Amino acid sequence: MSNELTTYSGQDAFRVSTDAALLCKQIVVATAKPIKGKRFVGVEGWQAIALAHGCVASSGEVERLETGFRAIGKVIRMSDGHTLSTAEGFVGDDEPLWLARPEYARRAMAQTRSISRACRSAFAHVVVMMQAGLETTPAEEMQGDEQGAVVGGEVVTTTSERDKELKELCAQAGTTPLSFLVRMKVKSASDLSDADYEGILANVRGKIKAAQERTEIAGQA
Repeated sequence: MSNELTTYSGQDAFRVSTDAALLCKQIVVATAKPIKGKRFVGVEGWQAIALAHGCVASSGEVERLETGFRAIGKVIRMSDGHTLSTAEGFVGDDEPLWLARPEYARRAMAQTRSISRACRSAFAHVVVMMQAGLETTPAEEMQGDEQGAVVGGEVVTTTSERDKELKELCAQAGTTPLSFLVRMKVKSASDLSDADYEGILANVRGKIKAAQERTEIAGQA
């Protein structure tokens, strides 16, 4: 892509985004994350949109703050190195899903969120152009609120007592119930056999115990 982008009129820029929407729609839709019955664009989708515009999205150093980790993301035009947008990504110490995870994972998520947020600032309109029913809030900012799973192409919501118990345990383990439900090809934990359900609970409790042991070892070091 040439430096002519810098002199594009509004109409020209609109045409570029229209072409980009068609070019990367497939990957954006395929990588969208189902959360609470809606679908949100993930970082892979945002990066595809940036690339379709001749840009690269990246994140710099992560800063440890009193309340969490912060990173700054940028969208940079490859033709001339011009920065189109910047945005902050943050992972707070008050997020149950991330609190139990190791520091490197929280740092990485802060960077991922910053990249998605920077891309959203520059290209949210492209998601709308796709007319694919996608939300423009980055999926990574919604993590921790996942209650939906895609089974047979259908987004389902899990609200049974089993689902609530599993969700609470998964939050402590730094994971979500979705991976288990999708792997077992069920819409809800209530659809699992007693043996399968107890097996999943044992798996999650094992993850919690392992995380606690790692924390204890680190504290003794």
